[in-house]
Amino acid sequence: MVKIEDLKRINLLRNFPDHLFEIIANEANLSIFGADTKLITAKEQGDTFFMLIMGQVAIKRELTPEIDIILDNIQSGSSFGTSALIKGSIANYTAVCQEPCEVITLSGGRMKQLFKENHELAYYMMLGVAKQYKKYLDTRAQMIMKTLDEHPEFKEEINDIENLTLVI
Repeated sequence: MVKIEDLKRINLLRNFPDHLFEIIANEANLSIFGADTKLITAKEQGDTFFMLIMGQVAIKRELTPEIDIILDNIQSGSSFGTSALIKGSIANYTAVCQEPCEVITLSGGRMKQLFKENHELAYYMMLGVAKQYKKYLDTRAQMIMKTLDEHPEFKEEINDIENLTLVI
């Protein structure tokens, strides 16, 4: 069981009603992982949803056997591994602890069962994931726009630049 105070520190759960925290607290586990621990491995099916209480996790993708690219650095309060909530989903990245990490974990299978039993929980989880996804896309769009500002010659090659920053 996980403390409700710890769950309230997770951005994804920020707008959850208090009674839903109890459901999650009863199902979640608190784990401590050492630096360099792989939490998710690319090209493997993931079955765990993660919420980071303390530490930092790098989200990586292999370009070549010698070169990895860091897609994101997950900070305390963030969550990842939402593909565990999708049947048959395969990870397209590797998640590695950059330092010792305190992590709340939830079984993807158990969460799907809870969603069937409690539609309110499913709704708030979906809303949190959607907000997280939108924030991620907005950040990426801002990065693209900054790159285009620094390299105006690229703008000539883009047919519909206004649609790069549409709100989804």
